Amino acid sequence: NAHSDQPFQLYIEEFEKAYLLETRQYYSKEAAEAVALQNISGFMHEASKRLAEEAERSRKYCDKSSIDRIVKECELQYLSAHKGRIYAEFETMIARERFEDCSLAHRLLSRIPDDAVPLLEIYQGYIASTGRTMVIRMGSGVTKDPREYVDSLIQLQKRYMDVSNTVFAGNAAYIAAVDKALGTIVNDSSSNPHAQSSEVLARYCDLLLKKSTKIALADAEVETKLGSLITIFKYIEDKDVFQKFYSRTLAKRLIFATSVSDDLEASMISRLKEVCGVEYTAKLQRMFTDMTLSSEINTKFRELSEKSGVQPGVDFGALVLTAGSWPLTGLSSTEYQVPQELEKSVAQFAIFYHANHNGRKLSWMWHLSKGDLRLNYLEKRYELNASLYHVGILLLFNSTDSLSVREVREAICLAPAEIKRLLKVLVDVKLLTSTDPESGDESILSLNLDFSSKRTKIRIAASSEKDTSTDVEQTRSAVDEDRRLYIQAAIVRIMKSRKDTSHVELVAEVLSQAGARFQPSVPMVKRCIEQLIDKQYLERSKVNRDRYVYIA
Repeated sequence: NAHSDQPFQLYIEEFEKAYLLETRQYYSKEAAEAVALQNISGFMHEASKRLAEEAERSRKYCDKSSIDRIVKECELQYLSAHKGRIYAEFETMIARERFEDCSLAHRLLSRIPDDAVPLLEIYQGYIASTGRTMVIRMGSGVTKDPREYVDSLIQLQKRYMDVSNTVFAGNAAYIAAVDKALGTIVNDSSSNPHAQSSEVLARYCDLLLKKSTKIALADAEVETKLGSLITIFKYIEDKDVFQKFYSRTLAKRLIFATSVSDDLEASMISRLKEVCGVEYTAKLQRMFTDMTLSSEINTKFRELSEKSGVQPGVDFGALVLTAGSWPLTGLSSTEYQVPQELEKSVAQFAIFYHANHNGRKLSWMWHLSKGDLRLNYLEKRYELNASLYHVGILLLFNSTDSLSVREVREAICLAPAEIKRLLKVLVDVKLLTSTDPESGDESILSLNLDFSSKRTKIRIAASSEKDTSTDVEQTRSAVDEDRRLYIQAAIVRIMKSRKDTSHVELVAEVLSQAGARFQPSVPMVKRCIEQLIDKQYLERSKVNRDRYVYIA
């Protein structure tokens, strides 16, 4: 016949085509019966077994060129025809931890191009849904104690990374699915408005790195937790928000000397630098530099005081902080009257500093200052650590046992509302007694001569040490302002480089450059462009209104 000179073509026409047709019909019927009679686990095991048997049989009895086509027919009838059933059960397999079935489903559907993609989507969706449910359940508790939120995210990420590595053999697509799911959970606060991840992670860091009588962890344990926290931090889009809140809590730890360890603080900053670069941590590093320089300045001041023979009378020390590096949102009262006992020390330090640092200005942050007092009027000696405002009030009682609220207010020159808040704390700890719970101007404050405490060292936490809703709002406002300036700077850099560019290209480049720190909205970028046009940094092209020209 026509194939006498082409024997292999004869094989294809007379045997292979008919065999493939029979194979298709046979496995179509067998697969339909198997899926009807067995659960999905049994069906997948049967499919795996039949595919292996068919491949072995084809190697024995057919030409090697036919093997792939025959196995393909088996895959089409067993897998492609019934993949919908596998998809429908896959989430249940994950939820019930039927990981052997999950692995088998992945291996089977990966044999056919693109058939495994829906498994990835289901896997990612399940993790994201689990995380959202977890976050919703926490409610407003996230704000009060961030530990459950962060620890739960760490456990969720670790669990499904382990699943991806063991069940799916470290397949990069499944690892990426875990990353995308965690990114969705971390950056979506719509399910729980209290779960602002950037802020919560910053508070969690503060808990780990701040001295506490409630939480006592070994340094090695803190290091481990910081490492896990950085894993979650990488998923955050608004890294600038974390930076703002973290720098604020770091500032308080440094100013009030409440850091667990300088080494742990340095380790955390090093981790942030690895993820976000040197620019991200520049101000944080500067804060540590200021602390070191302040220690040197205080040493020199003491040495000079000893040499000159002018003793300030009290053990005095000052932290000299660079204004642009420290996120100090609150402002000291310019009216505040420094206690007489400290006036000499403050004046001497100011003279010393200006003599050594010409052209610099000192702005005293009284609301962040603290002092130690000894209570000598009781049988038992007590040492008190309190804010300078509280110290100022108590020192007024060195010369008298009783004062009116009006006299206190006039002596230290603070606003009435601030005075009431300060006095309430002193009355609550029973150092003072008051004739009026509301501390009206005419109410009389007296030293409590019967004061008693189990502790000989008493610490009164300053309000500036604690987070308030006002502080949080001020920090968020600062973030918005920083973003505006960052976008404007990026626009000017781009325009200075390109001289002329289209609106679409400019917006796309700004979004790309800002993406590492935060995700700016297109309307925000447009507003910044308009502001720069008003400031005459750039202008619209006279030829094409959709293009911008840089103004040198």
